[in-house]
Amino acid sequence: MENKRFSQRHEKRKEKTNRIYNVLIAVVAVLIVFVGGSLMMNHKDKPADTQTASSEVKKDHKSDSNKSEDKSDKSKADDDQNKDDQSSDDSTVDDQATEDDQSADDESQDEDKGDVQVTENNDPSSDVDKTVVDPNWKPVGTEQQGEHVATYEKGSTDWNEMLKAVSSATGVSESDMIIWRIGNNGSPQKAVATIESKSQQKKYRVQIDWVDGEGWKPVQMEEMK
Repeated sequence: MENKRFSQRHEKRKEKTNRIYNVLIAVVAVLIVFVGGSLMMNHKDKPADTQTASSEVKKDHKSDSNKSEDKSDKSKADDDQNKDDQSSDDSTVDDQATEDDQSADDESQDEDKGDVQVTENNDPSSDVDKTVVDPNWKPVGTEQQGEHVATYEKGSTDWNEMLKAVSSATGVSESDMIIWRIGNNGSPQKAVATIESKSQQKKYRVQIDWVDGEGWKPVQMEEMK
């Protein structure tokens, strides 16, 4: 009887011990699963962090690259603007130099031409439209030698040289002239000619003076009405 009780208590203790062992085994198994899952989760998170870090590095690098390109573009734009400004300055200098040269040429021409006197005639009763005196008129030259004697004979050397002087004052060529009169103008060394341009149908009266050794020189030209 006593052995039977002992045997029963022993079995109960053994069952209790087995339950404890089973609980412990279950706890250990749960811990293993938990730890293993945590390790796997950490392992999966690391590449994502690395990828994020890499993405951020790339983004920063791209941003720096964009900033560098922006600076390069801005620098290039500044250089181009400076070149344009310099080109504009050079162009302005060249234009100013051209204007100065032109002004100098005009002044030189004015000096060469002198002051041409043009007088408009507003008198309705006069047959003269305007009178021109040009200090730049020169003697036309002569083939005559010795003492000069004015000759108004058509075709003579003196006649031809008179026409040459008239042509230089009016700009009308001898072949385009209609000669109305050539005659004495108060002295043997002064003459006056009235001519008309065939092409322009303009009439002129020209006073000419003789210069010894140099020929006839225009002194006054009148454009007639």
